Amino acid sequence: MHGVRAFRPITPAELAWQTDLGAGDPDYVELWWLDAALDNGWQLGIGLYRSRPYDGGRPAITVNLLRPGHKYLELHTTFEPEEFEPLPFGGRWGTGNELEGEVSAAGDPVSFRVRLEVGGVRLRLSGSVVCAGVKFTTASPGFTHYRPDSGTAVGWWPVAPRTDVSGRIWVDDSVVDVRGRMHAEKQLSSLPLAGASRSRSAQSVWTWGHFSCGDYTGVWTDSAASEQLGFRHFTPFVLYRGGEPILSTFAFASYVERFCLEPATGLPRPEVVTLKAAAGDLEFFARLTGGQVSDQFELNGTPGAYYCRQVGAVDAELYHWGRVTKLSGEAVHEWGTQAGNFPFAVGGPG
Repeated sequence: MHGVRAFRPITPAELAWQTDLGAGDPDYVELWWLDAALDNGWQLGIGLYRSRPYDGGRPAITVNLLRPGHKYLELHTTFEPEEFEPLPFGGRWGTGNELEGEVSAAGDPVSFRVRLEVGGVRLRLSGSVVCAGVKFTTASPGFTHYRPDSGTAVGWWPVAPRTDVSGRIWVDDSVVDVRGRMHAEKQLSSLPLAGASRSRSAQSVWTWGHFSCGDYTGVWTDSAASEQLGFRHFTPFVLYRGGEPILSTFAFASYVERFCLEPATGLPRPEVVTLKAAAGDLEFFARLTGGQVSDQFELNGTPGAYYCRQVGAVDAELYHWGRVTKLSGEAVHEWGTQAGNFPFAVGGPG
């Protein structure tokens, strides 16, 4: 499972559930995450968990639905371990919830379908993959961090950064036919993703996201581990045009240029974020602005440990041989930090 840092196509080893990890550990997390941007303006976020720490390590499903002019919907249900069935590319949760994908002869994801019944929401979506996924090491499975002696592992794999989807969604008594695009990724961690001040964490502070600008699709993270792991940054960025990656680099940085307080929660969030990447003769720069919060809370209920997820605008420039291509579109991005990294003053000097 050892390898060198590199960009490689996703393989069935990353699609599979890592069932040898997390046994008896209620803090272990492993999931599929799906983001859908639909043509009617709806934004859909789906978490499909084999093990969810907030639920004591049980299988679970979360659904977030953002609809213009409607109340934000956040749904959640849990399952007993025997109600979860792992699939080579997906899984089944209970009787009405399923993610199942197909791969090509070369092992590339080519299509998948999703079927859910959670609370007052039912959905049926299916689609064809436009941008096949990526891992960031030559190893298989391509863990971001792996220590066989301790059994610690962290993995992040954008399996399908862009998929054209269509289907139907039922919300209470209404039925809507939808089309749009979806981002699908796999995540796992046996280390806490954030926590108390100065605790050992896989992600002490991070940004993450994906965007689409016409034919261009981008995916990134700038993730710093905690002090015990040397504040090391994991910084992959990939830009696709159509289905082809045209820029892939670890020479990437994401920076929050300005914070603000979200009125509804009183918690801090990024107001302006910039992205910068370079590889060979290509250079990329982007600004993320105009964010609408789709999820925000204190991580693990810990004061000072913040998480915020937003949907907003992206304006970008791609430079090549002195020429610039201007891009604009929509981004989904998040920011998080463990406690202690941002000791914001809440009172006067004392």
